[in-house]
Amino acid sequence: MHGVIYGDFLAHLIARTDALLRTRTEPYAAGVDVSNRKGATGRRAVVLTTSPGGGTGNTLRTSYVTVDVVTDDEGTTVDLINLVLALVTSRGSGGMVDGSPITLLEVNGGPNPDPAPDGFYKQTAELEVQHRGSSL
Repeated sequence: MHGVIYGDFLAHLIARTDALLRTRTEPYAAGVDVSNRKGATGRRAVVLTTSPGGGTGNTLRTSYVTVDVVTDDEGTTVDLINLVLALVTSRGSGGMVDGSPITLLEVNGGPNPDPAPDGFYKQTAELEVQHRGSSL
């Protein structure tokens, strides 16, 4: 039996989401911090974190990711989460779902408003992600 190693798919997801957002011309996509936590000074953030659950079959792993969009304007928050969800579920060349390593990415829940720190608005959604591993 051969082992399979799964890379840090969340780091890939964060870097790729950041790259996809930087290509956008919409004003609400400018200056967005994409990370696994919200920084203290940023006014616009996309925060991606792993959620419990998932499993492994063959060389594919299913993982769940929470997407939180936090901004200082309610309309911007709604627009930005909708753009982020469209970008992360995009397929094919230049999209997020290209088989290397992500083979499937679907919105599993949301977006929904969520409590946010004073002066901010927050929308949250849940993603189901299937990603490849590397055979040893």
